[in-house]
Amino acid sequence: MTRAELIELVNSEITGSGSLPYSVPEREMERIIDQALNWFFVNYGPAVENQYYMIPKQWFSDPKFKKTRSVLLPDCVISVTEVKETQGAGRLGTVDADFYDNRLLAAELFLSPFASDDLVLRAAQYSYWDLTQAFLLERISYDWNRNTKRLKIIGRNPKRDVYLSTYVKIEENRLYDDWFFQRYVTAQAKISLGRILGFFTFNLPGGVQVNSDTIKEEGKEELENIIKTIDEENSPDWFFIFH
Repeated sequence: MTRAELIELVNSEITGSGSLPYSVPEREMERIIDQALNWFFVNYGPAVENQYYMIPKQWFSDPKFKKTRSVLLPDCVISVTEVKETQGAGRLGTVDADFYDNRLLAAELFLSPFASDDLVLRAAQYSYWDLTQAFLLERISYDWNRNTKRLKIIGRNPKRDVYLSTYVKIEENRLYDDWFFQRYVTAQAKISLGRILGFFTFNLPGGVQVNSDTIKEEGKEELENIIKTIDEENSPDWFFIFH
């Protein structure tokens, strides 16, 4: 869906498919959509997606980095969840650095010199290696500011290439198709239209007056319900443990 189609959809609803001769001005609709995008990218999970970046180790010896100890990330980045140094060879006896469960089982059954009956021993072995992560300096302390888009390294200087796990904005037109976004913009448009109509007294043909308070209150009630529903969906269902 394009922005023009979204504006047409919203105006069609708030005017009752043309029953009312009033609609939200185009510039006001543009402002409402821009502010809605800013809110959704920060507060709505499906409005962002996971993206990974690599920073070459040469960058950390560059004078530009040493001056501010910061890296400028793309404007699409909303948050940074992890900053780690990349490691070398894997732990499964191969050069493959993947460490997923299926790789562990494959290494045990096909690559390991031990018999498959020793799976418990190998599981304990890998648990020990996982525990040693608490003593490895692979994580980098950092500070992130989503307004300046600067990632500041506040810990030690990285010695290897650095891996970033981030969340970035999805394409705007993809968000226009989202039901919650459509309802959020519609609710804001109703509030705006009610505020505009409340400045003056308008009469429809036949002397019928438009009740701007009803339009405004309907928008406020719907907006509160949408925000509440989004907040409930964003409730955490996991624990993040770090060393």
